[in-house]
Amino acid sequence: MLQLKNGIVYSGDLIEYIPENHVAIKLPDGRIITVADPEIYSLSVGRKDIIKSRFLAKSEGYYNNTLLGPQLGQGSFNAIQTTFALTTVNGYKINGHHAGVGLGLEGHLGNWYAPIYADYSYHILKGKFSPLLGASGGFLVPFKSAADRRSRYDYAKGSFVGGRIGIVAYSNPHFAFTFQVSYRYIHLSGAEYRDHIFPGSTVYSGTADLHRVGVMIGFVIN
Repeated sequence: MLQLKNGIVYSGDLIEYIPENHVAIKLPDGRIITVADPEIYSLSVGRKDIIKSRFLAKSEGYYNNTLLGPQLGQGSFNAIQTTFALTTVNGYKINGHHAGVGLGLEGHLGNWYAPIYADYSYHILKGKFSPLLGASGGFLVPFKSAADRRSRYDYAKGSFVGGRIGIVAYSNPHFAFTFQVSYRYIHLSGAEYRDHIFPGSTVYSGTADLHRVGVMIGFVIN
């Protein structure tokens, strides 16, 4: 019995098998078909597996990628700050290309923001383990309202762009664990503060340019 990766199954007599090249079988109606190795999922003769079932991750359709982990980078007064981030991306994938929309929660300079962004990644291999490359960019929405922003670090808006590398390890065709290392350049703006509290004091506008390295673990659902 010959099963292809697209789900088609053929039953017949094995005529020729050249490993890593092709298989030829004779069907009950007399037709002879030849199938190239990359299209084969499994091949058996009686109870003997000539080609054992090959692992196949889902190649097309919906996916979710959720990650959690620390981010390291600049903090107040240029000190190193460690914060945490949670992100989740929902989108569509086809032949290793993943594109979707991301949401999350992350901290910067003592405040919390909700990232809203576009995300793309490419899974290089099709087996149980695959390295990946990714890029993302979008906006950071602060949780503090205008009435709550009272310091030079209370930014009203933000944006970011970044990239990442990582690996996915599938436990089955629909679920994988993933480890990723990311970099983000972040621009925060819209902070307004005074140098003194009395009326008529000068009002300053604050901005910040940050660099963040993240070490994230999570999962992929297909």
